[in-house]
Amino acid sequence: MKKLVIDKRTVKSNLQAVKNRAGSAELYADLSADAYGMGLLETAKLLREEGVHTFAVSDPRDAALLRANSFTDERIMMLRSTADSEELSQLIDLNVICTVGSYDAAVAINGLAEARGTVCEIQIKVDTGMGRYGFTPEETDKIAAIYKYMSNLAVVGTFTTLYDHGYKKSLQDQLELFNSVLDNLHGMGYETGVTHACDDAALLSYNLSAADAVRVGLSLSGRLPGRAGSQLQQVGYIAAGLEEVGWFPKGHRVSGEYVLSAPAKLAVLSVGYYHGYGLTKQADMRSIFSFIRSRRSRRTVKVNGQRARVLGEVGMMHTIIDVTKINCTVGDTAILDIDPVNVKGLPRVYKVEKTEEK
Repeated sequence: MKKLVIDKRTVKSNLQAVKNRAGSAELYADLSADAYGMGLLETAKLLREEGVHTFAVSDPRDAALLRANSFTDERIMMLRSTADSEELSQLIDLNVICTVGSYDAAVAINGLAEARGTVCEIQIKVDTGMGRYGFTPEETDKIAAIYKYMSNLAVVGTFTTLYDHGYKKSLQDQLELFNSVLDNLHGMGYETGVTHACDDAALLSYNLSAADAVRVGLSLSGRLPGRAGSQLQQVGYIAAGLEEVGWFPKGHRVSGEYVLSAPAKLAVLSVGYYHGYGLTKQADMRSIFSFIRSRRSRRTVKVNGQRARVLGEVGMMHTIIDVTKINCTVGDTAILDIDPVNVKGLPRVYKVEKTEEK
């Protein structure tokens, strides 16, 4: 039996680290990608218990799932801008705050809201360098047209997504650009609502102003890179039973290419890169050679409290480990550290206390 284990207490600890840094700023819980692999509903319930009541999603189906499971009073925001009428109709029906990142999206939402005789809450997205969604800073006139001519839209917020070039000045420049857009709109007499630019990575990595709100997502799993990640505890591991354990002679070939230099006791785990083990989020965006190297790195897993080295490359469905110096047998549990967002094909279980499986 193998499973992905999520420790709730560690998630709460990571949330508290963000809260401490955010101060009085509101938290927008980003539940994209099934809450970064930790499970949308279970994570949302945990966050609600911890006082978070505003959620952000990237798919209308996630908003529908929340609404159908008792999240009726919480504010839900759609993070990406869309002009697709089918998606927009779903979002309006679900009372979701829509993101508007283009004039076409604004026209589409306003038309649907007008036809329904309702007013749709929106947040305006400004593109300060990420280059995905949003009005450019030069398009202030198009943003102003929303206030002037689209009476079925209510602007409740304005935000941007900062692109981290690896140094603070770049982020500060982007913040200044974003603030210049806000100043222009304020100068025209328009209210910009809740303003937010920082996600949890920018907030924890740099001493930046949190503005009115902060988007928190990846930090909950403790998987932020660099300095930001050092303030958090990593969440997520696979617990998998040893399928077979046996001794093999010197010269025995493992996983098709690794050759034993001495007799060794090996164990087989029925977990591989299909399940997400041995991969990184970026693996499929790099060259095939980088992909292969990511599966051949010197990885270790923990068996009965001791480290066991992975031998050869991680296979699609299996991994071989060296347990020569470990007292273990078939059925004992191996612990494999893993980013939950990479995991597929495994049941997800939640622990409420920070205890390690043996």
